[in-house]
Amino acid sequence: MKTLRNIGCFLIGWNKNILNECGEASYRQYRKLLSAICIMMILWGTIGYCFADRYINIESCALKICIALVFMLIVLCVERVIILTVGKAYLMSFMRVLLALCMAVLGSCIIDQIIFSNDIQQAIQEHRENVIGETVTKRLSIYDSDIHRITLEMDSLSKATIALNEELQKRPVIKGTNVSTQEQVIGVDEEGKPRKVKTQTISTVTLANPLAEQLKANNDQIQIYSAQLEQLRQDKKEVAETVRKEVSQRAPGFIEELEATLKVVSQSKVSLVFYIILFCFLTFLELFVLTIKMGENKCDYELIVENQLKLKKNLMEQTAQSVLVRK
Repeated sequence: MKTLRNIGCFLIGWNKNILNECGEASYRQYRKLLSAICIMMILWGTIGYCFADRYINIESCALKICIALVFMLIVLCVERVIILTVGKAYLMSFMRVLLALCMAVLGSCIIDQIIFSNDIQQAIQEHRENVIGETVTKRLSIYDSDIHRITLEMDSLSKATIALNEELQKRPVIKGTNVSTQEQVIGVDEEGKPRKVKTQTISTVTLANPLAEQLKANNDQIQIYSAQLEQLRQDKKEVAETVRKEVSQRAPGFIEELEATLKVVSQSKVSLVFYIILFCFLTFLELFVLTIKMGENKCDYELIVENQLKLKKNLMEQTAQSVLVRK
């Protein structure tokens, strides 16, 4: 029992030596504070474990327990701030009430998403059907725009290709002139050196029309456009199935489930009443420690702590006065 009492004193931040000098009233206050803080730690440990399991997607049980312990530690530290306050701090109490409301909202949202999981899944499915319809419409408009653009480019290129083909049929080949220059010896000069003159030879050659290369490039580009159009039309046929598969395989997020929870709660009076009851329940649990601490009757433990504070304060004032008198 002594070991358990020491652990309890450690949790709520009380001095075990002072508690040993106190009476039954302090032990009852100690048990009430310990019970309240244990309830809060168990509650928020469970919420932390569920949060890690559903939304952080942690598969390791050890890591889930670590997240739960972190939640419990945060709650413990928050409650000890109230428990270890000497006297009545009204501003701190007001802030604790606001914090209790926020924590109640967060806790009730997470718990409701677990309790109403089937209804939430149905609401999420309905929401995703709307998302699928909107996404399919947007993608179809994009496909239609791409198909229209490629069709215009293909038609324009086809007209140019037809004109090139007609031109090639008229002139499959073109004639060109080949000019070559040569030097020819026509004799010798007075010094006996050969005399040369340049002669030009002009010949006519037949060449393939260079438009044939352009025609080939146009035909290749038309084939590319045709393949792109075929792929776009195929993707357009499968866009509904593709979008449905993408949306259905997406894991539900916290915001998505929160929106679905609000929709479920707002559409049903029964679920709304249950949510209000759960919210009030969590809020009252959050205020347990505060109401116990801020009660009118103080136990002898708190009186001893306050008395020690007064004694220290008086001693410091007397010491300061005696130093001033000596000066």
